[in-house]
Amino acid sequence: MTILAFLTFVLLLMHHSVSLSRPQCHSCEQTSCNCSRQNLRKVPTAPSELITDLDLSFNRLKTVMKNDFVAYASLQSLIMNDNKIKTIQEQAFDPLINLVKLDLSFNSLDTLSPEWFHSLLSLQHLNLLGNQYNMLGQGNLFHPLKRLKTLYFGGDNLQYVRKSDFSGLGALEEVIFDGQKLQAYAKGSLRQIGPIKYVTLGLNGPFHRNKALVEAILSDVVHPNTTLTFIDTSFITETQMSPFRVVDSSGTASVIFRNVIISVNAGLALLNTLSGSNVTMLGLENTKILINFLYRPNSPTMKHLEELFIKNADIPRFYSFPALFFLQPLLNVVRRVSMLNSTLFAIPCQSAASFSNLEYMDISDNLFSDLALSEMMCDGEGGLWNLQTLNVSRNHLQSINSQLFTKLDKLENIDMSGNAFHSMHETCYWPPSLRFLNLSSTHLGKVTTCLPVSLRILDVSDNALTVFNIDLPFLTELYISGNKLSILPDGHLYPRLTFLFIQNNNLQTFSRNSLNDYDHLQSLEAGTNTYVCSCDFVAFMTSDLTHQRVTIGDELKSYICDSPDTMRGRRVADARLSVFECHTALAFSLLLLGILAVFLLFAVLCHKFSVLWYMKMTWAWLRAKRKPKLKKGELKYDAFVSFSEMDSAWVETHLVPELEQAEPPLRLCIHKRDFIPGGWILDNIMDAIEKSHRTLFVLSQHFVSSDWCKYELDYTHFRLFDHNDDTVVLILLEPIDKDTIPKKFCKLRRVMNSRTYLEWPDDDEQIPRFWQSLRAAIKTPATDDGDVETDTVDL
Repeated sequence: MTILAFLTFVLLLMHHSVSLSRPQCHSCEQTSCNCSRQNLRKVPTAPSELITDLDLSFNRLKTVMKNDFVAYASLQSLIMNDNKIKTIQEQAFDPLINLVKLDLSFNSLDTLSPEWFHSLLSLQHLNLLGNQYNMLGQGNLFHPLKRLKTLYFGGDNLQYVRKSDFSGLGALEEVIFDGQKLQAYAKGSLRQIGPIKYVTLGLNGPFHRNKALVEAILSDVVHPNTTLTFIDTSFITETQMSPFRVVDSSGTASVIFRNVIISVNAGLALLNTLSGSNVTMLGLENTKILINFLYRPNSPTMKHLEELFIKNADIPRFYSFPALFFLQPLLNVVRRVSMLNSTLFAIPCQSAASFSNLEYMDISDNLFSDLALSEMMCDGEGGLWNLQTLNVSRNHLQSINSQLFTKLDKLENIDMSGNAFHSMHETCYWPPSLRFLNLSSTHLGKVTTCLPVSLRILDVSDNALTVFNIDLPFLTELYISGNKLSILPDGHLYPRLTFLFIQNNNLQTFSRNSLNDYDHLQSLEAGTNTYVCSCDFVAFMTSDLTHQRVTIGDELKSYICDSPDTMRGRRVADARLSVFECHTALAFSLLLLGILAVFLLFAVLCHKFSVLWYMKMTWAWLRAKRKPKLKKGELKYDAFVSFSEMDSAWVETHLVPELEQAEPPLRLCIHKRDFIPGGWILDNIMDAIEKSHRTLFVLSQHFVSSDWCKYELDYTHFRLFDHNDDTVVLILLEPIDKDTIPKKFCKLRRVMNSRTYLEWPDDDEQIPRFWQSLRAAIKTPATDDGDVETDTVDL
């Protein structure tokens, strides 16, 4: 047991050291690793046992070891193309029992071993193109791959194909066979697989040197349901087309030429060879067409041809391309014609009129002008009577000439996008059958009633439209993205609209109410606009849209806030607005109520703490401070008498006669008698106090409750505070609790607490003494400097 444990420890240690010596992949996600172009020389370590996709393309791998994929048991896709792999150990792929796709293309494998595939029972896609092997192993290479559906094999070095090479393959659906330098092919090799749906052949060398070999291959792969594609081949002479006799007799329906060079003569020979065939689709993609037309052959008659597809045709001298009028028998039967990006600049009316059965015509990405289109349409007077779809997008058209189509009663779809119209007429005449119109990317700044009323689908995206309100009662889909609209189109004009695409405009908001104007709208795509993230808009976008009649078709992350500033740049789904922003009226009302409450509270506090009183008295004090100090001769009165109107009888009956008729007499200021008529009473009070030696207060319960007496007390209070003197003489007509004096008269209360005041005696015998003490308190002797000096009298 000890020895076994030791050996286990050693093995684990060795495995750990090997793992440490292997590189790491820098771009791994949860179930996939993209290790492409990382200059790897070894298979990297697995970051997880859950990795299902591993891309090791464009690295510097040379050898695949048997332990490289031990940790990749869950792998389903392994891409290893464009390395320098020369050696793969036989058990290297044994752990990959779940592998579905394996790409070993464009490496340096010079031999292929069936042991590689022994455990790959789930493999469906295998690519072995572009290696250095000259034959497919020693036989039965693919025998274990019972589920294989696509097989890509061959390259510049493949020379021999034997009948046993494809043994065991019975489920293939697609084959790409690169046999540019193939020298020998065992007839029947590919036929044993059975009918293959898609077959792509690169047989440039055999087409030039060994046409019998080409015929042998074609006879094995052509079937009625096979789409046959020829790549990377040049067809210059007519004799090269002789192997296509096999296609003519096999019933193959689709033939495509991709990345080939073909001369006009070779092409015509091909058409003649296929004249009696069942080919329904003939295509040319990325093809260079050489003009070497020397004579007029017999007119081809491909009665079953339905579709002619030409894309990215390179015609070096396109302006001298012959007018092939003799192809009229071919044009009479074709139903679909596509000539894309092929420098096509004109189709004569005579040729167009030959398309008597044409239903679909695509001439996009060419050189058609308004005049050329008018010529092709015979100025709207004839031809193309069965046309249902016309695509003239991305040409050189500058005007919308609807009259070219008015007589085409079957025309349903027109694509005129990518031209430079800039404007359109106010009214146009279209065939009543028109259902689809594409005017996107045509520099339109305005749309008019030129749009056909019968439309079901309209695309005016990527223009410069600012408004769109054209009545289209039958419209079901509207594509208006990439414009400058700031509001949704009026929904009442489109009662049948079900899909609205309005991304990338100046749209700022929309709501459930605005969408309710569309009676049948089901889906809306309006992302990448400049949205004002109001509360209603955010609430609508973040609600459970699955229960709404209108669903948001694009991703919510494309809805970005442009305002308010605090939300700018955020996704609408992540916007969080304050209560004030969401309920402005309510919040503003509450704010005003709060401010009003603060003012009311402030007013109550001001009243409670006599703030206004202090302010008024401060103002009175400041005014008094600005006045110059009065000299002795300027003081007019010995005393200003402050009393309540309710106590006027006592003042007039007792006080005034007793003081003014005394020896010497005292001058008293009585408001009834001495105030200036018509003057402001507060000014009179202040002036009287300032011009008096003393202020005599006749205190009673009536005095305390009198407003004007309080003014006199107020000012005197400040005067006491300012001068800190004894100008106040107090007479109590009746007992008064000191607490009834307002607390704000703090100085006056201190005077009452610290000094004796005169009380009107109840005993008549004490009255003379009262008057004597009062006269002594009021009397003011003169000083040498002429200023008034106050006597302090203890009462």
